[in-house]
Amino acid sequence: MVITIIRLDFKLECHNIYMEKLLPTIRTIADRIADTERKRKRLAAMLRDLAMAGLIRKVECDALGSRKIVGVDGGIARKSLHGLDCMLVRAAGVCFEYNKGRIGKVSYYPSRMPSPQPDVAEMLSDADLNFHASSIRLKQEIGTAAKCIDAFQPDMVMLDGQVIPHYADRPARSSPIYQDYMGLVGDYMTLFKRALDSGVLLAGVIEDSRNVRFCEIIKKDAVSDDLQIPPELFPLLDRSKDTNLLYWMLEKGERTRVFSHSDSPEAHKILKDFGEFGKMVYSFYIKTAQWDRPIKVDFLGESEGDNEKRAGQVASLILAISGHHSGYGLPAPIIEADSIAKLSETEIDNFYSQILAFAGNMPSIMKLRREQRPF
Repeated sequence: MVITIIRLDFKLECHNIYMEKLLPTIRTIADRIADTERKRKRLAAMLRDLAMAGLIRKVECDALGSRKIVGVDGGIARKSLHGLDCMLVRAAGVCFEYNKGRIGKVSYYPSRMPSPQPDVAEMLSDADLNFHASSIRLKQEIGTAAKCIDAFQPDMVMLDGQVIPHYADRPARSSPIYQDYMGLVGDYMTLFKRALDSGVLLAGVIEDSRNVRFCEIIKKDAVSDDLQIPPELFPLLDRSKDTNLLYWMLEKGERTRVFSHSDSPEAHKILKDFGEFGKMVYSFYIKTAQWDRPIKVDFLGESEGDNEKRAGQVASLILAISGHHSGYGLPAPIIEADSIAKLSETEIDNFYSQILAFAGNMPSIMKLRREQRPF
């Protein structure tokens, strides 16, 4: 006990010493961040005032007279062992039925407490393992979303995340799981077709977007329209994430104009795999809470002339079911789906314990050494 206390005191003293040495550098960094943010706020105010009003749309909040809105999310828990990787995957769909502006009923698919699906991967590189884990999670989510359309016949289905796979989820053609990825693309296209055939709005709500596409659009518009942005502010468009700028630029209840996911879908790393559907993915940002950052929304369009109308419908619903807390603007069905789908460390540990109990303590299922250190 005495030795432990001495070690803790020594560590605390060392921590205090190096923190004192770091403080001048930390202050310099903080001052630079604050100065950049002041300039970004100034730029956002100018952009609102300049001849770029076409960038911003006012959103009419849906009255939620009689609406069914589904949120879908997936969760995955992983445990790496000496010779293999264990995974549990779960997806959940939650349908909020609104009537006269209030939630009348909440239904779940496949259930309020869905069982996770087990998976074991062997002989995959670290990169392919990450692709595999993402693929099986997305496959569960997309399958659940399609089944929710049949089960609930909703007005809108929202995915937690992009409405297409992230570019980091695409393995190389030489990867042993490339065909699994192409199967996932097929599942997405099945969902797209089902949504269009059923007249269901399909959207993806990105919780923490770090995209820069809208800043690039503003930069192009500013140059082509010869807008007088001060030279000291223009470079901020190259140093800002979309949501950094739009936090200051949008008021609650406003969205950006619609923009395509890519100017060249046929050359885009992911969209090119979707054929004609790749040309139907569009996005906008919307601010649903006064003190939260705008959220990025992807949606499936149908025709180029229809996009603003469809975006207006999606935005109107999302605004109505979000922002009930001034500092947190995510839609309620997405929040509920996340709480149902997420998996805990306890669940993956129990899965491992069951494998160990049936198979015995053989080398392949030994824990990694960093989890077995005796000191």
